[in-house]
Amino acid sequence: MKRPLEANEEKVKSKRNSPLRGGLRVIKPAGPSSFDVIRRLKEILPRGTRMGHTGTLDPAASGLLLVLIGTATRIQHLLKDLDKEYEAVIRLGVATDTDDMEGRVTERAEVPLIAEGRIKEVLSGLEGTRMQRPPRYSALKVDGKRAYAKARSGEAFELPERTVTVFNLKLVSWDAPFIRIKTVVSAGTYIRSLAREIGGILGVPASLSSLVRTRIGQFAADDALGLDELSKDSVADKMISVLELLSHLPRARISYVEAEMLIQGKPLDENAYTELQDFPLSILYTADKSRAFLCKPQDGRLRSRRLLYTDDSEGF
Repeated sequence: MKRPLEANEEKVKSKRNSPLRGGLRVIKPAGPSSFDVIRRLKEILPRGTRMGHTGTLDPAASGLLLVLIGTATRIQHLLKDLDKEYEAVIRLGVATDTDDMEGRVTERAEVPLIAEGRIKEVLSGLEGTRMQRPPRYSALKVDGKRAYAKARSGEAFELPERTVTVFNLKLVSWDAPFIRIKTVVSAGTYIRSLAREIGGILGVPASLSSLVRTRIGQFAADDALGLDELSKDSVADKMISVLELLSHLPRARISYVEAEMLIQGKPLDENAYTELQDFPLSILYTADKSRAFLCKPQDGRLRSRRLLYTDDSEGF
């Protein structure tokens, strides 16, 4: 009979030897690109491990990057619309062609005396759902070509406005010419554009001076790994399961019999899990979390849209 300590050691070893699948919170410093983080992980993890992330950070920005590893890359589309929280500093009096301090200065102006109350009023007015024009230097595609590539080559083009939501936009401090803010925004919102907009309303050129991403959906930067902390052991210890990554979706626990039905392409019984019928997507999983499904309602029943995974590794 094994001692409890040996059994526990075997469990940890088994977890670390199981297929890598899940999410990892990494703090990207200013300077490296988001892909540099992926490149660093490729040096650590087994050759051929698939990786991606849920949203790029500009090289000049820092903060939370949510990396997807292994088959968790298949759920990237389910995470791209998570809201994001940022802390940013806006520099009044200077405008650039990139809307941040990395670009070419296009305009300078003296910063007039501005009351803190006026800045709060402007920030409050930008909250809500509205249209926003992305920066010309962005990774968005225009006629099949990246916008930043077209801008660098001097091509004339205009990016269309897109719908964004600023859930809240709060003033942290005002120390001319710098406005420090904290904001929660929908996916696709550019903080560089927000800096330009704030300056425009105040009648002063403006650009983004610094940016830190502090949260993606329910995942905060607290306890995330720094680049110098990445190792096989730390990745295994900090891995976020697929079920936890999708915790924003409604879910229910199912029996093994029902799991077999979903695997075989059969819908669940008509009266099963009716509370999930009003949601376009939901997660169904077995008690031991060895099987999980992305499901959708169809003809009054739940069907599997995708088998998320099936194994005996407790969702790791």
